Amino acid sequence: MNKFNASKIINAIIMKRLEAAFAVILILLSLTAGVSAHSPVLTGENQGIDHAFSVQDPVKSWAFYGTFPDAGSVSYYTFDLQQGDRVWFSVFTPTRDAVYPEAVLIGPGVEDAGELFPGVSVPAGSGYLVIPGTKPDHPEYEPFTPAANYQWMKAEYIAEVPGTYYIAMVNKGTNAGNYGLALGFREEFTLAEWIMIPLSIGNVRVWEGSSQAFVVGFPVFIVLFGMVYLFRFKKEPLPLHPETIAGSAGGLLYLAGSGFMLVQALMALMKTGFAGSFLVTAIFILIPLVMGVLILRYMMRPVKYRGAKLILLGVLGVVVWGGYVVGPVLVICAGLKLLVDGIKQKEG
Repeated sequence: MNKFNASKIINAIIMKRLEAAFAVILILLSLTAGVSAHSPVLTGENQGIDHAFSVQDPVKSWAFYGTFPDAGSVSYYTFDLQQGDRVWFSVFTPTRDAVYPEAVLIGPGVEDAGELFPGVSVPAGSGYLVIPGTKPDHPEYEPFTPAANYQWMKAEYIAEVPGTYYIAMVNKGTNAGNYGLALGFREEFTLAEWIMIPLSIGNVRVWEGSSQAFVVGFPVFIVLFGMVYLFRFKKEPLPLHPETIAGSAGGLLYLAGSGFMLVQALMALMKTGFAGSFLVTAIFILIPLVMGVLILRYMMRPVKYRGAKLILLGVLGVVVWGGYVVGPVLVICAGLKLLVDGIKQKEG
């Protein structure tokens, strides 16, 4: 057996193992379906009851990322409930000492309870229920973002009277800062929400305190560094074709997304200690990682049905939040170009 044939056999074995590993990880992904997740939305300050953030479906699971611009500020969220509807919510913060959140549930069927914070508006015909926050000792690990959040309260209310309800978020602390409001319990996503989650998570990173330059610069650096290597310094540089450029950039974005999530998970675990739910994060790290490696190998070493395989990896990239949305699009475009070229060659 000559050296050339041995090299081909080794590469084929590596490719098969990567594809087998990818299949196994996809099976593991299916096992995480029962883990709760929230649709992330940045809401800003939304001060004043007339500027309340409107929640169209309060039963659906949401994660609202808000900001207290100063001490004593109040933010409002509004939604409609029918008799018997259950509203569930919890409040969290990215740090422990910046703000001190308190929630006030306001609505037509609520009986007044608790000391109302000055500045909280209660519409005529509504009552209020003050839900004080308890300063947490330790942060909790959140696997999907991933992040280390401080949980201040959890509450549940079943509406007795249909109508418009509000949750007023009050900052009883002495500083400005950020807070999160998790609302609802039914995990579901629209197609647009699911596709845009990687970009939403980028905004959440900035909300948590990460530098915007780092959040944006990390994937840009990985892609630029990788492209220079693949097309310039690699022993056998890739040819400059539209499909190789698009496919390589897309594959590198998959790797960048995995690397960024790994960094964030490690930073969170340093605060919380090891958590069993890290397994969920690990799966979302490994899948795009293996996919990215497969994509790059398809770019470097053509295989049978390469175009179709790239399209499949692009579609699956959308499903598993790989590649910052742009990556899967580039990989699909590369796959389509290869398919069209293959059809033209057969017809020629």
